[in-house]
Amino acid sequence: MLVPSSWLRQMVDIEAGDSELAEALTLAGLEVEALEPAYPWLLRAQVARISRVEPLDEDRRMAACTVETVGGEAVVACGAPNVREGMLTAFVPPGTEMPDGKEVKEARVYGINSAGVLASEYELLLEGDAKGIFDISGRYRDAMIGQSISEITGIEDTVLEIGVTPNRPDCLSILGVAREAAAIFDSSARCPESDVNGSHPLEGVSITIKEPALCARYVGASIGGVSVAPSPGWLARRLLASGVRPINNIVDVTNYVLLELGQPLHAFDIDSLRGPAIVVRTAVDGEKIVTLDGKERELSEAMLLICDRDRPVAVAGVMGGIDSEVTEKTRNILIESAWFAPSSIRRTAKALKLPTEASYRFERGVDPTVQKKAALRAVQLVLELAGGTFKGVRDENPVPFTPKRVNFRPDRINRLLGTRLLGSRMAEILAALGFKVEERDGIFATVPPPFRADIKGEEDIVEEVARCHGFTNIPTSSPVATLIVKRPQSFIPFIDRVRKGLKCQGMSEIISYSFVAPSDLQALKLSPEDERTMVVRLLNPLGEDQSVMRTSLVPCMLSTVSRNIRRRNLSQAIFEVGAVFINQGAGVIPREHQMCCAAVMGRRYPESWAWPDRDYDFFDLKGLVENLLKGVDCDSFSLDLPSSAEPFYENGTQLDIRAGEVLVGSMGQIDLGVAKAFDISERVFLMDISLEALAQASSFRKNFVPLDRFPSVERDLSVIFDDFVRAKDVLDFIRKNGSDELVCSYIFDVYKGKQVPAGKKSMGIHFVYRAKDRTLSEQDVERLHAPLQHAILKEFGGLLRS
Repeated sequence: MLVPSSWLRQMVDIEAGDSELAEALTLAGLEVEALEPAYPWLLRAQVARISRVEPLDEDRRMAACTVETVGGEAVVACGAPNVREGMLTAFVPPGTEMPDGKEVKEARVYGINSAGVLASEYELLLEGDAKGIFDISGRYRDAMIGQSISEITGIEDTVLEIGVTPNRPDCLSILGVAREAAAIFDSSARCPESDVNGSHPLEGVSITIKEPALCARYVGASIGGVSVAPSPGWLARRLLASGVRPINNIVDVTNYVLLELGQPLHAFDIDSLRGPAIVVRTAVDGEKIVTLDGKERELSEAMLLICDRDRPVAVAGVMGGIDSEVTEKTRNILIESAWFAPSSIRRTAKALKLPTEASYRFERGVDPTVQKKAALRAVQLVLELAGGTFKGVRDENPVPFTPKRVNFRPDRINRLLGTRLLGSRMAEILAALGFKVEERDGIFATVPPPFRADIKGEEDIVEEVARCHGFTNIPTSSPVATLIVKRPQSFIPFIDRVRKGLKCQGMSEIISYSFVAPSDLQALKLSPEDERTMVVRLLNPLGEDQSVMRTSLVPCMLSTVSRNIRRRNLSQAIFEVGAVFINQGAGVIPREHQMCCAAVMGRRYPESWAWPDRDYDFFDLKGLVENLLKGVDCDSFSLDLPSSAEPFYENGTQLDIRAGEVLVGSMGQIDLGVAKAFDISERVFLMDISLEALAQASSFRKNFVPLDRFPSVERDLSVIFDDFVRAKDVLDFIRKNGSDELVCSYIFDVYKGKQVPAGKKSMGIHFVYRAKDRTLSEQDVERLHAPLQHAILKEFGGLLRS
């Protein structure tokens, strides 16, 4: 809503400046988004002296005028009859947007570059005609070159751009904003009154309302003998400042009253109405009308129309029809002022895709008591600006407005706002806003004014009191509450540790849907007895590919790998942490538990000269698993041959991941047939772990281990074992039988070849010894190492390799 400050101050006395007014309105709930000059073209147009006039054609109708401006001389082509040397006039420089919306540009005219415009009073929307350019010399003797036209005429104003919320249609008018300002600044708003005789009946035009539920009131006022012409400057300027283009004095008056009082009006050419009659009815399905924008629109039966005796002449509350529009030939008019049901106008404007200033207000709700006042106000302005004779007014009001009562309790308002206002003070605030207030036994009853349709309950009264008392005047208090802090669930931090452990190894986390296709689970070749075939089916799935809850993360992981391959992401190290769901039977909640699945495939390192060119293999995945288990302090883990084979792994590649005797998960290479079902041709290595089982085997305590103070002593042992002896068994034996000083042992070499007999293998084992309280001597290490070496040879039937 654009509100010219001068227009607002005509309706309410305010001593505050525009900036202070804008701040006060904003704090009261009417956000002023900007303050802009109302007439920017008058600020850019400046006083200039014509120093030389040279004819440009033989008829001497066009002249090249050299004008003196504050920025130097400029040459302007001008065809005004009153142009003369020495004359002070209005010079409009290039880049200025004129009231008609056109921008002044430098142009080539009659062989010269015309750098601007010498404007008439009419072109500047001043009180004058268009016969010649603005003669400043004779009217403003003190004018000086370079002064703005706004300064010498004293015509300057500021526009407040207000963002009006949908619940406040009463503020879509100058009067509505004036009421708010009056309440804020303890003043009173003045509603423009008309001295037109409102009791003079309208004769010769019948008005019939066939849909009183959609049109509760219709006021028609007639004027005969009008003269349609351009509006005077003051009216055109105000409309432009409010964002409305001037058209002619009749249409401009209806728009002016719309902005002034918030009541949309429409003017009909009575001579084009058949009957003449006005009939308010709904459309016949398929009925058509050509609206004022020149477009033919097909109507539906739910749309409300204004018709004459035979045909539609306007879409009610939206736009008039072209057959009854006011033109230069119009002499007799009928001014319409009505109240239409907001929901009906909203549906019609939306269906026709035809939002207008009128529909914008009607669909939010207009004052149901202002129709006649607005019509008479328009009559008065038309008589002043277009002449003519008032023929009478008719007010059809089949559904009179019934005011409603809203009760409020001052103690509750104070409790909600944190204030200590007296009930009498609240009554004063509401009275300033136009409410009628009565008190009885501590309960206040109020009747909201008819223009405040948004007031429906006590909560709305609370808001009115708060904003008019001033939000800045409400004391600030901090809420006090008792906080009950619970210990965090241990499983959530554990999952975070798992995520961190995998991310630190260069893996990327994915998140997939919990819904999968049944075919994806079938592709894993699970046996019918496997609980992972017991799926939970969705009652209303989005599609077959998301029709069951997942029982394993493996299909989601392989689908993601396949999708990345199709997008040419050929090197992947990804993982997912998420829930799986196992059906427990009808009427039983599915069992849900958390799993972690990880996969690697493709090139191990990005292609570079700095590192070897190789792909991920089984041992890369094994290292990831071991680092993860160590990172969550699962000290008792082991990677063993599978107790039962998973059908989706390649034969001979699966290892069980155990924590003590508990099976935590599995790892291996995906079976080529399974991979093919997911459109994967490359090798994929996958890990699948139950996080709940892993959490039970992991430690959540952080133990401090001091730094070693004494040096270590290292020993290497090369032993020939039978080929069937597993390295894991050897290392487990060493850890079990080694002394406290043995801090580390690992296999650094396995060899089969000419120097080793057939059926045998050489295994190199590295030992690290360190004492916590002293430096070990050679004798100490020998005493510790010799018995362990003998035990290893005896246990596994090994021989020292020479």
